[in-house]
Amino acid sequence: MNHTIFLLARRDIKRTLSWRTFVIWIVLAAITVFFFFTSNGHHELVAANHVEFMAVFLPQIIFGAWAVMSVYFDLVSADREHNVLDCILCSGVTKGQVFSAKLITMAVNSLLLSFVYLTPITVIIGLLSDLGVALTVAKYLLPLWGYIMVFASMGIMISVLARSSKAAIIWSMASGLVLMPRFFEMLASGIGNALNLSEEVIDKISLISPGIMMETLSKPQDTESWMIAITGFTSAVILMLSIAYFTFKSQDEYNYGE
Repeated sequence: MNHTIFLLARRDIKRTLSWRTFVIWIVLAAITVFFFFTSNGHHELVAANHVEFMAVFLPQIIFGAWAVMSVYFDLVSADREHNVLDCILCSGVTKGQVFSAKLITMAVNSLLLSFVYLTPITVIIGLLSDLGVALTVAKYLLPLWGYIMVFASMGIMISVLARSSKAAIIWSMASGLVLMPRFFEMLASGIGNALNLSEEVIDKISLISPGIMMETLSKPQDTESWMIAITGFTSAVILMLSIAYFTFKSQDEYNYGE
């Protein structure tokens, strides 16, 4: 059983870590370096030997949702459309094993993409300052991994629910837009004002946006907000993967691609 899951996960990792994926994430990392030099990030580093959160993650917050879901939106649907899933299930592999392989793929890829994104800016900061300052960027690795895991879970859920890759990519683009921090803050503020909610409640609602949660996770000194963010990340991943799993188990598969 474990060997079967390993083989399926290895196949999925090789398929998802395509040239398209690496090009998208290398370009995103390059945009981060460009933004760092053209924004206040470089000035803060030179003047105060300090690295601002937004100087490192502004491109990720703008484009990250789409970059993540471009890897996962067809993780299940593509196998359906090409009848690969039919062949796998007909060989005696269970849906639980197939889904377990997808989870391993998600965890491994998300960690790898975190390194791909952070490595160039960390090297640049190390060259401009010193190793100690560059290593402060490492504190963002786990928050970034969690951020990517949320959108990866959403991508897998969409891939299961939408069934077709064409529908999944549309759903993914729309979801990424709605959860963009600035847009979501405006949405939360509008809803809060309409319902006469306090600013404190509106701020907590805004934490639903993964980008805002990631920034909060990088500040463990704010214990209350940090606990809300970690709970939100964990709950979001568990909820979306649970929806994906139970939906996947109940769906019919054979000859779907035809």
